[in-house]
Amino acid sequence: MEKDFKVYSFYKQMQVNSVILSFKGAVSQDLLSRLAGSLKKKSLKDDPNIGRRIFSIFIELSQNVHLHSAEKSYSLAEDRPIGVGFLLVSEAEDCYWVSSSNLVKKEKVEHINNRCVHINSLDEESLKAFYKEQRRAPQRTDSPGANIGLIEMVRKSNNPLDVQFFDMDNDTSIITLTVKLNKPKILN
Repeated sequence: MEKDFKVYSFYKQMQVNSVILSFKGAVSQDLLSRLAGSLKKKSLKDDPNIGRRIFSIFIELSQNVHLHSAEKSYSLAEDRPIGVGFLLVSEAEDCYWVSSSNLVKKEKVEHINNRCVHINSLDEESLKAFYKEQRRAPQRTDSPGANIGLIEMVRKSNNPLDVQFFDMDNDTSIITLTVKLNKPKILN
């Protein structure tokens, strides 16, 4: 009976915090497509402009988990290991929050943190120039992706990245990456 109460408490907490979407597990391309489709329907109905930005940032964070999580689960459909993590989209009175959490190797923490700090330090013009520079750069051999996801999230949200790291064990840390999207101000 106590287990049921914990699930109910968790459910109530999700309602209080206006959770739109929450997922924990292996982030396959198929699952990503389904979650993104569900999110797109929910977020586009109120405000198509912010809905597209929420959707885009959710896709970026999901792909980061899919491709870069240190915790893997084998996908039969993709015939390879894929990333495991947590995805969350929630709504507050004045904004939306899009977050992801997953394991990363400790040796990558400093690089990821420095990259986020650098991106957060750029003004709009510098961010645009850095984006163009990264698009022209050769693709990294050690990691998939175009190396522009973090930049895109800042450009689409007009807010800095909130990145936090928590030690998990001797080899891994949990990275939590959150992006805030301000709701449009309604003029009276």
